[in-house]
Amino acid sequence: MGLRELSSNNKESSQAGYLQRFYFFFGRFNIFDLIVIIICLASLCCSWIESIVNYDSLHWGFFYGPALDLKRGAIPHSGTFIGYGYLTTWIQSISLNVFGERLLSIGIITGLFYSLTLFLSYRVFLRFMSKHLSFIAVGLIFLIHPYIIVPAPNYFVYTFQLLALIFFLRYSERHYNGFLAGLFLCLSVLCRYSSVIAILPPFVILLCWDFFAVQGAKKSAIEKIWIVCCGFFIPLTLFFAYLLMNSALDDFFFQNRMMIELWGKIDNVNTYLNFLAGILQIGDSYASDFRGKLFTLILVICLFILIREGIRKVFDGAVKSAYAHYDIAAVCLVAVFGYLNSVHHYETFRLVNGASLGIGLVVLVFYNLFINTIKPVKYLIIFSGILVFLFLSNSLFLKTTTSSYYPWKTDVLFRNGVTNKTIGIFKGKLLTKEYNDFYQEVFDAIAPFKNTCHILNYTNDSVAFLMNDLPRVQLASIYYPWFEDVYKQVKIIDRNEAVILSYKRLDFPDYTTIFIKKWPEEIPWLGGGYLFIYAPKRYAGDNDNLPDHTDNKKR
Repeated sequence: MGLRELSSNNKESSQAGYLQRFYFFFGRFNIFDLIVIIICLASLCCSWIESIVNYDSLHWGFFYGPALDLKRGAIPHSGTFIGYGYLTTWIQSISLNVFGERLLSIGIITGLFYSLTLFLSYRVFLRFMSKHLSFIAVGLIFLIHPYIIVPAPNYFVYTFQLLALIFFLRYSERHYNGFLAGLFLCLSVLCRYSSVIAILPPFVILLCWDFFAVQGAKKSAIEKIWIVCCGFFIPLTLFFAYLLMNSALDDFFFQNRMMIELWGKIDNVNTYLNFLAGILQIGDSYASDFRGKLFTLILVICLFILIREGIRKVFDGAVKSAYAHYDIAAVCLVAVFGYLNSVHHYETFRLVNGASLGIGLVVLVFYNLFINTIKPVKYLIIFSGILVFLFLSNSLFLKTTTSSYYPWKTDVLFRNGVTNKTIGIFKGKLLTKEYNDFYQEVFDAIAPFKNTCHILNYTNDSVAFLMNDLPRVQLASIYYPWFEDVYKQVKIIDRNEAVILSYKRLDFPDYTTIFIKKWPEEIPWLGGGYLFIYAPKRYAGDNDNLPDHTDNKKR
């Protein structure tokens, strides 16, 4: 055989190999995989739209502020206030590099992570269910909560937690998967520190189960624990070392302690009573509608599976069960502990990022009931499923639910939406005329002081504080006196170098009012109150370009 002939045969063999790999890769996909991918893309598109039309100045500005600070080189905790978790803020700061310094950017990246949770949930479901059942479960998650409503850390936490679960369950295939599980578990905690009570316990329980319950496997269980712990503690140690080297470790502990006490209210019994009332649907909460009631059903089913299978394992381990599966137990634990994400506020978007994994188990339970019951019950299950689908679909968009407190407005989307080309953080957004006009007036009132004054904020309006980009000394975009350097603020005010935002009248010597106006009613948490803006007389008096607010000042 000549060299040319041999080369030709090798080429044909290589081409055949490539074709086989191509067909093998795409042959694994079917229509359900495709539909799930479409659902994920639809969720991302919806989150993008939400980011365009949302007008929650408090929460979106609150997350935008520290992301902007990190992008510009601030040290976390000592140079800027990280409200929930460093990694969330760091990822959102990267989005400002990619998509620009605007509110829309942090919404896009948060929506991307939420859409990934839908796909990763599908991958988890496939470990114990067929593709068509896994698709139904993902479809239900989407119908309950189709898109992000705030750029909150919960969406990032859950993405990394699902990755941790996937690699944890693959440990038997490759032991390095245990390290990856620990790594993603740590990243999940770093996205929201307070979620540790919901994230770690399921994996601790599973590792303890491997050690105590599996006979004759103590050595392999210890090895697994060691590998997972290495993956978890190595990045955590590096993070604390980074804070220590930048003199930010004390700030980290102090800020989180104060948040747990003041926001979390862990020492208040009402916190836990309200949480229990929310679960049992006997009190008002942010999950009191049909979507919230579905999560109560999910919890009941997950607890039932765990308790029943635990009793069977102890008293009659030989009994066969459709739910006696390690992966199902893992999913049950993640779902049940996921409810602890909502101890502070029992609300749907927090439940989706954790407890929604239990939807797969609900689908599995009803499927097993369907195939093992009589025809009338089969028809009832089908009919009930159709009703749930229709109800959730009907309230998916344009309606107020516990999954969307401020739904899209058709007149803003298709007719009367206003764009703003002056204020950088509004780039790409579609605003109501009232919202746009209000912030344009605020922007114009503050603009003349950009080169002469710092800005101080004693309101909950993060957007008004950030949009002019004046120098800031406050760590947070809204005022938290318990960790701010009040003395530094007093010095700036005394030097007549502060523009001050307030929700009430102030009387500082040598300062004058440059703006008084009501926040538009449509702005959540702020609407109806007055925004007062003060500036030094020496600059306000010398500047002829200030808007005339004399009519407002007579109020």
